[in-house]
Amino acid sequence: MAFTASLSARRDPLLTSDNVHLSEARIRPWGRPSAAIRPGIRLRWSWPSRAVRPAISRPGSPKSWPGYARRGKADNTWRAYESDLRHFAAWCDLEGLPALPAAPATIAGYLAAHATALSVSTLRRRLAAISVMHQATGYTRANSPTSAAEVKAVWSGIRRAHGVAPQKVRAARTKVINAIAAQLGSKPIDVRDRALLLIGFAGALRRSELAALDTADITEDDQGLRIVLARSKTDQEGQTKTLGLPYGSNPATCPVRAWRAWRQLAEADTGPAFRPITRHGRIGATRLSDRGVADMIRRRARAAGIDGHFAGHSLRAGFATEGYAQGTPELAIMRHGRWRSAAVMRGYVEEGGIWNDNAAARLGL
Repeated sequence: MAFTASLSARRDPLLTSDNVHLSEARIRPWGRPSAAIRPGIRLRWSWPSRAVRPAISRPGSPKSWPGYARRGKADNTWRAYESDLRHFAAWCDLEGLPALPAAPATIAGYLAAHATALSVSTLRRRLAAISVMHQATGYTRANSPTSAAEVKAVWSGIRRAHGVAPQKVRAARTKVINAIAAQLGSKPIDVRDRALLLIGFAGALRRSELAALDTADITEDDQGLRIVLARSKTDQEGQTKTLGLPYGSNPATCPVRAWRAWRQLAEADTGPAFRPITRHGRIGATRLSDRGVADMIRRRARAAGIDGHFAGHSLRAGFATEGYAQGTPELAIMRHGRWRSAAVMRGYVEEGGIWNDNAAARLGL
């Protein structure tokens, strides 16, 4: 297979035939993976896993650089890229084309072949994965085949022909949070979910940030809760950020009281702040996953009879939308929510500002 041979021939430290390989896949002519496995297709990706720590032979040893290079992106990003590259390599094998290095016409053909089978957002990530793969073998972003004129032309045409507005999650504003909280009782899962909802909403936290919290990251003082975020999506370099969550005026929706109740029930002084709970009410010792956070929000909104597409980002979107609707200054919203770009933050608050100083209200109708 051309892809494996080219990798072996390059003897590249990043992509070699002697390192951790990815699973095999078969691609149907119309671009959908089948359950069957096509022998001989092995895309090998050599970034060491997080669990494999490079040995330190001496101070300043160059042997540790692949591990640091991998940490330049989140693990979820690498997993998605690896899946994308399997798909691309299998298609190239089926077409008898080399995948590394790939000709611009090959990449353009791959995009065109899957334009109707895959979403624009999926193809965008596939294109990014192919670009990263070539950069890992010595190409720059400028001279990567993904930057060629024919690839850009095809990609532009696909976006124009098949691009659709992404489905936005519904913002969980204060009214939604109150409705969900009103349905929660005293069962362990209700106590945990109340703390998750209120801390996530008041802190404008991403689902990954909620899942990553440890008990030691949340402390209580006279003013409320102090939450230390060791790492976030916009701060992958580990600069900590401390958030303040004040007491709520309503005890039923107060994040401080909700956290206090959950911590006492879970009897957790160390380890993960939020943990999975069995259907029998037994609290686990492991960490609740970020997907578990998103599933909880969807499940609770559905149980409260609230329509709309809810997801892990609903709490963060709800914070920005409600804050803007209540007249909170943009700078205060950005600072608390850790938004670096006002344009990105405003994408959350369009709904919140639709009735604020509405021009149509001055028409005299």
